[in-house]
Amino acid sequence: MKESRIKGLYLASLAVSGAILLQMLLYLLQHLFTWRPFFNIFDLCIILFQKLHVPAPLAWYAINVLILHTFGLLIWLMAQHARDTWKAKKIVKLSEVSALSQQYQDQFGLRPNALSMISYQAPIAMTVGLWKPRILLSTGLIDMLEPNELKAVIEHEKCHVRYRDPLAGLLLATLSKAMWYIPIFAWLVEKYPIMIELRADKYAISQMKQSLDLGSALLKLLRQAPTPQIISLSHASFAETSMNVRIQHILDPQMKLSLHWPLIRMASSLLIVIVLNGLI
Repeated sequence: MKESRIKGLYLASLAVSGAILLQMLLYLLQHLFTWRPFFNIFDLCIILFQKLHVPAPLAWYAINVLILHTFGLLIWLMAQHARDTWKAKKIVKLSEVSALSQQYQDQFGLRPNALSMISYQAPIAMTVGLWKPRILLSTGLIDMLEPNELKAVIEHEKCHVRYRDPLAGLLLATLSKAMWYIPIFAWLVEKYPIMIELRADKYAISQMKQSLDLGSALLKLLRQAPTPQIISLSHASFAETSMNVRIQHILDPQMKLSLHWPLIRMASSLLIVIVLNGLI
């Protein structure tokens, strides 16, 4: 499967899930305030169940449980993320080396507050933040990499910043958990990080004009022991995803991402969406 098709599937999933969530919200508002400005797809679902001779109270109960369960999970996940964000910001603020942050910002031509350097022994390279993403590096990474390797890593992270990849990851992870009954989301959560890492690698290689420094940095990080998760936050990390595929891509930058269509998951997801829209 081409990278562009995965991106299209991602955008289509956001559109479908957004439409369903909007209809769920309208359904709740209509029944809470007896307000009916127009027909709602979940009203159609109840009619559908009745046509299938499902008792009306049972149909009403099933639809309401689904909606309340979905919104309950969304609220819980957003609250959890807000808590993790607060903790992560506190950790970064306490351990940030401001002088180094400013030095590397200027050295690599980054906008103000686009890079934070923290004092931490283990190597860390990731992009954090949703609306204004920034690059997060550790002093351990600086000590481990050569100057050109560090530049390659920062170019990789610049691509994550450009496309706001932490936001995309958070949206997919949240949708996958809150709308677990649509199986294509779980597949996207697994495959989409591969695409964004390959895209960032490709961007770094184009900026460096060669793949040697990026590959060397990746191999050095692979040799390290697993880094303790000190930042429990939505992020795009340099060395956490699909290492085998990335190494093949670095060795052969023209390699195409080959993923098979998840036909069963797509068909079942489509059927579920159709049922939710009451169109059968």
